[in-house]
Amino acid sequence: MKTRLLFISLLIPVMVLCTPNNAENQNGDNGQNTNPVEVDPADELAPEIQDGDNILATNQLVETFITTVDYPERDYSYSAIKRGNNGIYKDQVSPGVSDIPSTYTIRFEGNKTDVYTGTLSEGDWSYTKNIGTTEDGYWEITNLRPNASYTYQVKNGGTVVKSGHFTTYGHLHQLTFKARVRNVRDLGGWKTKDGKKMIKYRKIYRGGRLQESTLTSAGIKDVLGEGIRAQLDLRGHTTSGSQEYLDHSAMDGYPNADSKYTFLAPCIEEGYTQMLRDDKEKTRQCIAFIFNCIANDEPVYYHCSLGRDRTGTISLLLLGILGVNEGDISKEYEITQFAPAGYSVSEGEKTQMTRLLGVDYDGAAMFLWNYGKHEDGSYDEFQTCVQKYFNEIGIDDSAIETFRAAMLEDVPAN
Repeated sequence: MKTRLLFISLLIPVMVLCTPNNAENQNGDNGQNTNPVEVDPADELAPEIQDGDNILATNQLVETFITTVDYPERDYSYSAIKRGNNGIYKDQVSPGVSDIPSTYTIRFEGNKTDVYTGTLSEGDWSYTKNIGTTEDGYWEITNLRPNASYTYQVKNGGTVVKSGHFTTYGHLHQLTFKARVRNVRDLGGWKTKDGKKMIKYRKIYRGGRLQESTLTSAGIKDVLGEGIRAQLDLRGHTTSGSQEYLDHSAMDGYPNADSKYTFLAPCIEEGYTQMLRDDKEKTRQCIAFIFNCIANDEPVYYHCSLGRDRTGTISLLLLGILGVNEGDISKEYEITQFAPAGYSVSEGEKTQMTRLLGVDYDGAAMFLWNYGKHEDGSYDEFQTCVQKYFNEIGIDDSAIETFRAAMLEDVPAN
């Protein structure tokens, strides 16, 4: 109870502040501004980064949720997402913009007749893009990885006009791909139950649908620039056009492009317990595909339509086999609720997808827990339960250990 009260007390002032560093935030005055003034478009940009800054990568609302909520394993009696008659978001099904990561601006002296490029680098990863400029040059950056050290450079031809570095903090690597691919996040950053290991970033991504109606050419560059090389489409049909679209996109002229994407569409109709129980062979195909992608150093993006149900079931299995506390897995599941309608819920749907007893998540979780239930009422660790399920569907222990070795690293020192 104390945790839940702490969460809501911390979240209310955050919501009042409305996280101004989100690029897709709407004006918060609801037409109540009685003293309108002329606004310089540059003043509406995301907060500016200064050389040496330490900035929050995760959306502030999601960061507050992650850091103030602590769910126990196998207790689905409450959820911090749903409070009172209307929940913490009053009449909204979800906040609608909180799946967008923090966005920041790099300003430079620009000339709108010149061509500029910006390069963002972090470790072995880098991404270069063309920058549209005005007389007041600026470059908005997002999709930042938490707990990382970045350098940036803006060039006019071969001349460097701005450079610097910054560090990031936060607990979740959220992403958005232009123009309408939402509810996207990296599985990296979650710690194992013993607190000694952490899932590596930029290996496995979950999110909403990738298709021509949602992913623009700029979005393709975002996907390729992130380093994603494989796609698992969990939707209940195989004629979505996703494979053809992404294969066609991964060509010369796109950053970090390969000639082909690795692709699988096993055609799964339902998630949760039905998927785990009745679609075991297709579930095996999904897990084997992801394991192979990681073994071949092909970062993989998996999705259904919303990135909620079938996607959430795969996430439950992957986080479980990697040893994440099941209470944290349920919290990761609920982060989908921060996405807009059309991704957190189906269009027109009024429910709230949470970990609460009687909703879908807990049924799938208990289905897996029961693989480790003993006659005295005790349970194996959740990781052991998931491993027994994997063995049953045809994933052997050697493949599991290889996957763990590739996906886990020591938790860095503070």
